[in-house]
Amino acid sequence: MEFKRLGNTLILSGEVVARDLDKAKTEFKTMPIIAHVVLRNSMGGNSWTGYRLGELFRENSVTTAVSGHCISACSRLFLGGKQRMFSDDYPASLTFVGLHGHYDFGKLNTQAVEKDDLARWTIKYTDGKVDPKLLQRWIRIERRAGDARFYPASVAAFWKDVSFLCTGTESSRPAQCERLGTTGLAQGIVTTTQLYSSPDAATLPFKKREANYPTTSHAALTDATQLPNASIALRKDYAQFVASSFPRAFAVSANGKQWAWNANDGQSAERALQRCQVKARASCVLYAMDERVVYRKP
Repeated sequence: MEFKRLGNTLILSGEVVARDLDKAKTEFKTMPIIAHVVLRNSMGGNSWTGYRLGELFRENSVTTAVSGHCISACSRLFLGGKQRMFSDDYPASLTFVGLHGHYDFGKLNTQAVEKDDLARWTIKYTDGKVDPKLLQRWIRIERRAGDARFYPASVAAFWKDVSFLCTGTESSRPAQCERLGTTGLAQGIVTTTQLYSSPDAATLPFKKREANYPTTSHAALTDATQLPNASIALRKDYAQFVASSFPRAFAVSANGKQWAWNANDGQSAERALQRCQVKARASCVLYAMDERVVYRKP
């Protein structure tokens, strides 16, 4: 993993590999004492190291925080935290912890699951709160691409739930995954609903976008009734925008009669505004960005 130390916070990102355990032990011997471990955008890696790092974190009573996604072996690092939180470093719909079994070449290795006693370990590190039946389901997911996913509470506004069981065959996750009707807090995945802000959050791309285009109270993202006009075409395009990939932006003209959007592009705001202005032959403003409404009425 990539190690980044900021005071008493250790930020870890990327693939979990065997040498990470020794590197982490060295960090814990360095002053100031580590109080927070941020786990940022990791798809997992070496399972044995994941267990040992999780145990190291629990021994040192640190708080762990998910920054972006934390899947597979990374989830064991996360569960090692004495206190466990989601962060607000990335949009909520990109912030989740994903748990599943052990895999070889993408296929479930049931012998490894039994050998490492994954079920018992998970029960212990969720402080005995995880539902054993649900746990058995996720450690038996056949494909490595599948997982049980737990998100922050705010994603319920557009996905109608905050936890999902994905088999790995879905073309759109978690939208097409099974809704579990529970929460990370209830299952002992997180210990609080409060959100953590990493000490380097202001340097991250989505936080920079948020600083440049602050959220307004105009409307909820999915509330199409507050769009500048009641055009069916506008609502149809806006629905496609809401279902599109991040980074994304939706722009409207000052009179609300023209609009344009762009997605899956770091320059989405600039491109949406440019396209809107070409159509309107006038200035445009942003209506929504990523999962936030940023519109202010003229």
